[in-house]
Amino acid sequence: MTYSILLLGATGFIGSLIAAELAILKEQKLLERTAFLTSTSSPEKEAKYAAVPLERITGSLTDPASYRGFDIVISAVGDDLCAQQVEFIDAAFEGGVRHFYPTEFGADLSHPVSLPEAYFKNKIATRKHLEARVAADPTKGYTYILVGLFTEVFLAYNALGLSEDRRSARIIGAPGERVSITSAQDVAKITATSLLPSHLPSLSTRREIRFAGETLTLSSLFSTVENVVGHKVDVEYIVKVGVGYFRKGEGVSLI
Repeated sequence: MTYSILLLGATGFIGSLIAAELAILKEQKLLERTAFLTSTSSPEKEAKYAAVPLERITGSLTDPASYRGFDIVISAVGDDLCAQQVEFIDAAFEGGVRHFYPTEFGADLSHPVSLPEAYFKNKIATRKHLEARVAADPTKGYTYILVGLFTEVFLAYNALGLSEDRRSARIIGAPGERVSITSAQDVAKITATSLLPSHLPSLSTRREIRFAGETLTLSSLFSTVENVVGHKVDVEYIVKVGVGYFRKGEGVSLI
């Protein structure tokens, strides 16, 4: 038994890496069918679509017909489409899909720190909708991939708040708070591997897959940075102590 997989967001950062891993499994005959769904677009987009090593399905992401013939959908859409995932879920299930991976690939959305954050609003709404749909139909399931932060994004966007000369830093969080970082390539490989029947024996499975390349405290991360740059880094930890307040060093100021 092997599954047929449809990927959404195949040209994005994580989606393109997942597409490459799916192509490998298809070549090894470990997956029945692998494809990505997209609509027609500009010549620039068409060039990107041509580079995806999977069969292309052209159609609307909200049309059930686009999903027919597939067992599993992996949504790797970007932030701009996260709010529409509830429509993609409905269309996919109506089209015969039985298992759905929503765009998560990050923090645990059930954690108290994540719940009030505006950035996660659409992803949390997607979770609630997906879980309600699955609760009403025992033949359907879902997978959440929880990995913390992508290592590449963590470094590229200077998530540690380092100054230009790398001698100081300002970061939101306490020294003992832990941060999980994972290579996007590892995320793609494990996501693809999780599709194999040996890991997903039933399409009605409801599961969370949690893993991390490394989990360190903020102070440990800065110790590593100091070893790399060869000098001490003066770190200011900004700790939230109430709605609208942050503790900066020893003082408290209103933001």
